[in-house]
Amino acid sequence: MAEAVLDEYPRIYRLALWNRALGIALGVLLAGPGALGLLWVALQLGSHPVVAVLEIMACAVLAAGVWMMASALRTRVVLTADAVTVQGAIRTRQMARADIAGRRIVSLQYGQKITVLYPKEPRGPQFKLPQSLRTDAAWDAWLQAVPDLDAQQVRELEAEVAANPELGQTPEERLGRLAAARKLARPFNGVSYGAMLWVFLYPRPYELALLTAAALPWLAIVLAAKSHGLYRLDTQRNDARPTLGAAVLLPGVGLLTRALTDVGVLDIGRALTLAAAVAVLLSWAALVSSGGLRGRRVRALLLLGFSCAYGYGTVVLANRMLDGAPGELYRVGVLARHVSRGSRSTTYHLLLDHWGPRSVPNDVAVPRQLYEQAVPGTLVCVHRGPGALTISWFQVSVCVS
Repeated sequence: MAEAVLDEYPRIYRLALWNRALGIALGVLLAGPGALGLLWVALQLGSHPVVAVLEIMACAVLAAGVWMMASALRTRVVLTADAVTVQGAIRTRQMARADIAGRRIVSLQYGQKITVLYPKEPRGPQFKLPQSLRTDAAWDAWLQAVPDLDAQQVRELEAEVAANPELGQTPEERLGRLAAARKLARPFNGVSYGAMLWVFLYPRPYELALLTAAALPWLAIVLAAKSHGLYRLDTQRNDARPTLGAAVLLPGVGLLTRALTDVGVLDIGRALTLAAAVAVLLSWAALVSSGGLRGRRVRALLLLGFSCAYGYGTVVLANRMLDGAPGELYRVGVLARHVSRGSRSTTYHLLLDHWGPRSVPNDVAVPRQLYEQAVPGTLVCVHRGPGALTISWFQVSVCVS
């Protein structure tokens, strides 16, 4: 760092003007209604529970607005030659340059990125620098003097690959395989996201959509096994090694959704047993083929959880799709219907009258299209079959005639 730049410290960096203006405007929009709500509650007589709930809500809205305004006005970063200080809406934190192990660029949601400083102490807190600061050459020079952990990790991986005789005859050939793996990983994961959405939103053709989602995790495992450690099968932020984790984790989510909404299970015990067996097999194959998961209990447990979703989805759907028996057909009355809305999903339910093995009215999840057609008082058709895996199942549909 040039001596002329060192002489300019300390330097203070605030949020960009547009960012401060936006924070203040949003804070006013929240604080205003919150304050009016508190005033209205204060004028009410009595101690009705509803008034107390409204008071709590008004306080929360007011506090959120005040925090946003304070954050916009107070947030700043102060750089000195040997330390960085971040002042937020409430607290101020400082980290000495001598205590910084390095920096990373971390991706957030919606494409946003922030700089994170990592301490030398393994269990020390990370230091996130605010976004949208008005910076200058002195800021860039200060950060450039901090080791780039991302670049360091890339260099370590390339050195490891270049020295691995299983990846080729020469270091150049081995590094070429690493470059090819990086090029393949991005579109492969993109296909995995697309397959999940295909199965989840519009599975047409139905069999092809389900087969694609079911095959992707095993294809990723085969690629990882044949790559001699080039690929990961989990997702670790800022890892230099290419990952195929999306192909292992995401398709099962779509398959589970289809299994829960498209097929009812009468023999749930056998379905769960077979699903657990598939989940264990998938997890074991991923662990064996990807050294990146060994010794990482949290990621292994996460993999097992997604594998359970995959196991249940594939078992239930395969049991239904491969069942060649004619089965039985029931015409059942719709008693009521309702919608369950979660933070990230919406489920449609019908309350059906008793039929076959169901001696009392029962609630079933159905696709949205069927839900919209099955008005209470009408009839739907329930098809029941023994199952290719001997798991008794049923499926609700609109009666053709």
